[in-house]
Amino acid sequence: MNWLHRFANDTPRRWTEFKLGLGIFTAGAILILVGAQDWIWLQVPGLLLLVVGGLVAARGYLGILVFRLTGSFNKAKPPASLFDTDK
Repeated sequence: MNWLHRFANDTPRRWTEFKLGLGIFTAGAILILVGAQDWIWLQVPGLLLLVVGGLVAARGYLGILVFRLTGSFNKAKPPASLFDTDK
C-alpha cells in the first residue's frame, strides 16, 4: 500500500502524464485520419501512437483517481455543532 500512496501523492507529475498521453493519443488519431485520406501507411504509426498515448494517459488518470479516492477517505470529521441534537 505504501507504493500506492507514493504513486498517488505525486499529482503534478500524474497530471503532466495525463496531458502528455492525451496529446500523443490525439496525434495518433490525426495520423489515422490523414492516413485514411492520403497515404494508408500513416495509419500504422497512428495506431501505435494511440496505444502508447492511451497507456500513458491511463497511468496519469489512475494516479489522479487514486489520489482523489484516498484523500476523500482520510478526511477528519468536522467538529460537532452546538445545535446538534442527535449526538
